[in-house]
Amino acid sequence: MTPEIQKTPIGPFTATALRFPSNGAPVHFYHANGFGADCYTPFLTQVAPRCSLSALNMRPLWPDGPAPVPRRGWEQYGDDLIAWLEATQSEPVWAIGHSMGAATTAMAANKRPDLFRGLVLVEPAGVTYRLYRMFRLVPYRMRRRMDPAHSAFHRRSHWPTRTEALQEFRRVGAYKRFSDYDLKSLVEAVTVADNTGFRLAFPLDWEAHNYVMPPYILPTLKRLSVPTRIIAAKPSLFVDPSILKSLAKARPDIPITTLSEHGHLLPLEAPFPTADAVNAALDVLQSDANSATTHA
Repeated sequence: MTPEIQKTPIGPFTATALRFPSNGAPVHFYHANGFGADCYTPFLTQVAPRCSLSALNMRPLWPDGPAPVPRRGWEQYGDDLIAWLEATQSEPVWAIGHSMGAATTAMAANKRPDLFRGLVLVEPAGVTYRLYRMFRLVPYRMRRRMDPAHSAFHRRSHWPTRTEALQEFRRVGAYKRFSDYDLKSLVEAVTVADNTGFRLAFPLDWEAHNYVMPPYILPTLKRLSVPTRIIAAKPSLFVDPSILKSLAKARPDIPITTLSEHGHLLPLEAPFPTADAVNAALDVLQSDANSATTHA
């Protein structure tokens, strides 16, 4: 199933999104920091047949997108999603998000619950309150010198060939559990050709900016008023176990399914098991919604 590229004016900019031509309920997917929507094609093609699926690219990937603003954090992606849904959708959507895309989908749902029927949040990223306060006490320029922002901003972003890029990605710990096929697919999607080879599509200044502006995500998740299910991976820097533990205690109505064999990048690392878990979560959410309508 080959997606179409949709262009939509959002204020002074032009947003781009993938659309998978199919029938069914409208479903939206929002991606993680550093990866565009097309990086998730192996995963998305397992979800698309059941619905009318779209996947908005975040503003760093828009053709005329702006530069990062030091004072603006992840909430801008939630606002972009709201603006895009208002411009393109005629009814509320079921929403899937991964990492930063999961967190900002939750932000959008809190601000505009009327635009969403339910959420499946895969590894919703953010930080603890302690880290959030620490980041806010450190000047923006100094935060950019701290990892993971420092490593992101200074890592290699250009290769003469995709084969060389693949070899370098294979040496990175975050990709150690990827199959050869999945990693090759990722490298092809995460890079674009230029006059001298291939470069990362996601700008490094944006990727680093996102790392130094993480939200304290627990209050966002606790405030959700639309039906939600969470899919988690093994513990990582990006999803502190204490956050999910606190959420489970405060909101037992938000089930958490854990795929403990996989890491934070699980929709990219393990697209088929993750799609199975997401489809199962959507089935439950939609069944519950249909039951509530029948008994209303």
